[in-house]
Amino acid sequence: MSTLFPKTITYQQVAGSFINGVYTKVNTPSTFIGSVQPVTGKDIESLNVGREDRGKVKIYSNTPLNVSIEGIQTKPGDVVEWQGQKWEVIQEMIFQNDLIEHYKYIGEFRGTV
Repeated sequence: MSTLFPKTITYQQVAGSFINGVYTKVNTPSTFIGSVQPVTGKDIESLNVGREDRGKVKIYSNTPLNVSIEGIQTKPGDVVEWQGQKWEVIQEMIFQNDLIEHYKYIGEFRGTV
């Protein structure tokens, strides 16, 4: 991925499965090359209603990340760690256009590392 600010960013790849009828999450640490930036008003307008009350960031990545689906506990989003805080991936925009192929995500604040 070509970007103005390529950095190695750590994230937790969140997956899970049902074990004896109980959903169990498994977090696997990993990294991607990209950048994290503040969101704009236009970015927030594209989100689902009811998710505007928390802090948000834009995440650019050369690697596809898992995106959470609101209301579905078995599909958590990956959690990006940036500046001592955790951001769950909640929206994805794919840009695979032969110019600068990348993924753009919106991350929602989930606490500190």
